[in-house]
Amino acid sequence: MSNATHRLPDPEQYEWDFEKRGTVGVWFMQGWQGFADDDLAAASDHYRERGVRDDIEATLAVFGDRTNLARETQEYMGEAWSENGEYTGVDRIGFVSDGTTAMAVKSNVDVPGADVDYFTDLETAVEWAQG
Repeated sequence: MSNATHRLPDPEQYEWDFEKRGTVGVWFMQGWQGFADDDLAAASDHYRERGVRDDIEATLAVFGDRTNLARETQEYMGEAWSENGEYTGVDRIGFVSDGTTAMAVKSNVDVPGADVDYFTDLETAVEWAQG
């Protein structure tokens, strides 16, 4: 078995960012244009490895107004992010966008044991996520 340490992807190298608000991990996907590319894969890895830590109890993904999700991307996100959410064991998973992006992603994500919802306002989402 390897003793190699898994390194978190560095948000500064991608078109997304991360911050923590209390016990809520927030991933800002504003720069991401919406295909299952290196940015999404790195965000997914970061989400899994950062979200599983004890200091994160809920997660939010915030999409920019230019994010356009094709059907295959929505399906990919539904599968990958459902697995990620289950892996982390968080209680609440939310998606935020001005338009329909958050609703579209939420409709494809199913995580047993977690509340999943979508919002148009980040502050409302953070309040919900903090429970």
